[in-house]
Amino acid sequence: MAGFFIKKVIFIFGCLIFTKAVRHQRNLIWSMSPSLQIGVSRIVGIEGDPEVWVPNANVTVRHISAPHAGWQFRGLAFQYATQTLYWSEKNNKRVQALVLNGSTSTRSVYTGTSKEVDGLVVDWVSNNLYLADPNYNWILLVPLNTTETLYKLITRSGLDKPHGLAVYPKKGYLFWSDWGEVPKIEMSDLLGKNRRILISTDVHHPRGLAVDYDQNILYWVDSFKDTVESVEFNGNSRRILIVQPGTNFFGIALFKKFLFVTEQEEGHLRIFDKYSGKGYINYQLGYIPFGVIMYDEETQEIHNGCRDLGCEQICIDNPPAGPQCYCADGYQLKDDQKSCEVSQFFTEPSHIYAIRDAICQYPAHIGDMSLVNITLDKQCFLKTSKGFLALTFDGEKQTLYYTENNTNSIGRVQLRRGAYTDTIIRGVGEVKGLALDWTTDNLYWTDSTKRKIMVAKVDGRFQKALINSDLQEPLGIAVHPKRGRIYWTDPGRSVIETSLMTGDGRQSLDMKTAMYAICKYDLTTGTDEILYRQQFSSFYGVSVYQDFLIWTDSGDMNGIHVADMLTLTKKRGILHPQVGKAGDVILYDKLNQPKFNGSCAVNNGGCDQLCLSSFCSCGVGFELSDDLKTCYSDMYSDNFVLVADAYQKQIFQVGIYENRISAVSLSEHFRPIALDYDPIRQKIYWTDNEAKTLKQANIDGGSEVTMRALTTNSVLDGVAVDYLNNLLYYTDAGLDTITVVSLSKIMVYKTIITEDLAEPRDIVVHPSLGRMFWSDWGKKSKIEAADMDGNNRMILVNFTTTAWPNGIAMDYYDNRIYWIDARNDKIESIDIDGKDRRLILLEDKTHYFGLSLSGPYLYFTDWTKNYISRIRDNSTDETTIAITSFPVNTSNSVKFLNSKQGNSNLQVGGIVAIAIVCGTVTIIAIVASVMLYRRWRFQFIPHDRLVEDNHVGSFYRIAFPDNSNKFEPQVDIGIENPYYNRMVENNS
Repeated sequence: MAGFFIKKVIFIFGCLIFTKAVRHQRNLIWSMSPSLQIGVSRIVGIEGDPEVWVPNANVTVRHISAPHAGWQFRGLAFQYATQTLYWSEKNNKRVQALVLNGSTSTRSVYTGTSKEVDGLVVDWVSNNLYLADPNYNWILLVPLNTTETLYKLITRSGLDKPHGLAVYPKKGYLFWSDWGEVPKIEMSDLLGKNRRILISTDVHHPRGLAVDYDQNILYWVDSFKDTVESVEFNGNSRRILIVQPGTNFFGIALFKKFLFVTEQEEGHLRIFDKYSGKGYINYQLGYIPFGVIMYDEETQEIHNGCRDLGCEQICIDNPPAGPQCYCADGYQLKDDQKSCEVSQFFTEPSHIYAIRDAICQYPAHIGDMSLVNITLDKQCFLKTSKGFLALTFDGEKQTLYYTENNTNSIGRVQLRRGAYTDTIIRGVGEVKGLALDWTTDNLYWTDSTKRKIMVAKVDGRFQKALINSDLQEPLGIAVHPKRGRIYWTDPGRSVIETSLMTGDGRQSLDMKTAMYAICKYDLTTGTDEILYRQQFSSFYGVSVYQDFLIWTDSGDMNGIHVADMLTLTKKRGILHPQVGKAGDVILYDKLNQPKFNGSCAVNNGGCDQLCLSSFCSCGVGFELSDDLKTCYSDMYSDNFVLVADAYQKQIFQVGIYENRISAVSLSEHFRPIALDYDPIRQKIYWTDNEAKTLKQANIDGGSEVTMRALTTNSVLDGVAVDYLNNLLYYTDAGLDTITVVSLSKIMVYKTIITEDLAEPRDIVVHPSLGRMFWSDWGKKSKIEAADMDGNNRMILVNFTTTAWPNGIAMDYYDNRIYWIDARNDKIESIDIDGKDRRLILLEDKTHYFGLSLSGPYLYFTDWTKNYISRIRDNSTDETTIAITSFPVNTSNSVKFLNSKQGNSNLQVGGIVAIAIVCGTVTIIAIVASVMLYRRWRFQFIPHDRLVEDNHVGSFYRIAFPDNSNKFEPQVDIGIENPYYNRMVENNS
């Protein structure tokens, strides 16, 4: 029904004399601000019982004025028992509290809201405040029983523009209005769970809410329909009480039979009868009013359940369960179910971005958060200076994937404090883009060096090149599992392209490009638009959270930046021009990875290895069978190299004369490390330092047997087969021993050397001479020899300077030992008596590791290359086995660690056995990768002062340790325990 008014229009500021500030007693209180920014914002209260002052319009008005025009009061809430009034303040983006006892000292309850928080309400039973933020589209709970800045994000899905809030603690109900694209009014319990939609039809812009606790009715205003409406808690008996076209209703409060409504079109406070809709009084305020509340004791009945429970952070008295303790975001309950401790897992949603020297994290509201006491040291983790660039994540497994372009690898780490990093892929070029298909556990990446787009399982297995032609500089990559497509940018060709997840159906997106701009392309309509421009920016990573655009700039504006997509204005830039070059940025939020039933959802789509949308595919070394599901391997019988790839968890055959790789079919996929081959019995032997086993199998993978189950401390880096005596020797860098095992009776073994070993690495045997040779890259590096029973030890090479002797090989014709010095980037040789030492090869900026010899050729691996190289053993005329021309990436199999020759003087198939040990020895992996990188950088990274981003009024400065001195390379330096000044927001 249409409301009508008694003809009383009162100019509330025109005829009354204000007394002092709002007092602690029954008050109708509202916030308002001047329309022309002339004057200051105010919180105004009418004292007394509305049943008295509404009929006679004789009111006593008190107010709280903002200290200056920079403040603007918006939403209001109160807690009568503590005499406290709460408000949201627009320009300083915070919620504040004031005790109504004559004090003028305010307290910030929560800082970092957007500027449009109008929904505030206090659960006076549990002593918590709820706030709805329409820009971040979430509802937060803030405990009021602490002076710490704590919050718990209780609802953030299915929200668009949450506005009004109301609470009914006795029944455990929380209500909110949402005037976004799908307007509605919802309710839930006090934890944001058990959600239920009350109103979803004939509603447009629902704003303020009020609860009638006596009659179980919810009231709201609709600013688009110009109505005041009501509904019962069960969704029944909906009524339209007031319709007043041309108004703009905003806030609503209730006291007994009176409804108090703020109206913004003409700046009115209007009072209606809740039963009839009859209007009583219209107060013309002269300001624009916002929230309105009835500050009254009768509506806030006190219970003591939470106070008696003794929760450290948050108590929620949620009927019917009753009071229970909870922890704020970033914390977890201890076993006593009352106390809280810092959570081991990272908070989400949050922004994670790479700055080459580290990976950093900021909260989701980075555009509005306070920067006081925020430092780069606090925000960053993985501060190991490994060239972090591209990022992606798995929300369900809480895992981050990243690229280390200084070590040419892709790694992962669970986003948990104290978690260890895990390198899953080695030998990549410069990877600038990563993307995860979370429905299939497939990882995609762009390799701008090799001009490829690759895919593999998330553990590095089954690597496959999807696209390796017509690419110039592939950079960013994204996946859309539901559409079954991947998308990538190629700045070298100035295009954005897409294909099926198999790489087929490739096409360019028809979109306009713009310099110095961030653009959006609608996949449904095929239309594009420019979202944000900034002259001379070097945009790199881009991400979106709710109404905000987040990007990194790797140029003069080096840092992370935020803009409001609704207003197309920049909110903030956090710059660090000389502190780590900004790379990729992602939104860490599992809600961005929704689950759906795709063709790969059940049993990997029936695929043996890779399920790429609705198609099966196979990784390197395998072919797809005629059933289009299973994978098989076409094995070599002659002229091949055996390669153990710990990252693809596979043993491969690499053809010496053919451009093809075949995989050895194994029953388990852990991490094969050291490898050797018995050409007489045609068996392979390998170690697995993850499964802690020593194994054997036929060359085709059949008859697989575990020879020895090793101790947890064992690290087997080298194995060698004595084919004449049917024995196998292995080094153990964990126990510092050399052991021999009988191949005819595998339960029979003997440890033959236990002393004077530091880090025994590779080993070869010379059965006809009864001698064995090994490298030791410990503190006193050396090459040693001994009889095959461990007696008559002899040091062949005693390195006088720092060296890393790794792979070794035996020339059985000339009786010479060859070895690799990974520290000094060279290959040398010496005769088996320790004489006639020769330099074979020396190159700058390499990292040789594995070595093998066959006929006149030395084969070796190099961490900085993606192939196996070979040279004649008496020359430096280097050629390569053309692995890089294969249509798949075999980076791990050729990139890392150990390779060795198996008896090249035999004419049994001419087989060369190469074992590549891929970084399972933690010390080897850390020292080698970090030292290689740091030798290229002769001092600490120059850390200059941060500068101001002139596009926004926010910047901070960080001071770093003195960098004037050069340091010797160490394992644990980089961004190491830097001391920082506080980051302070400049609001001038």
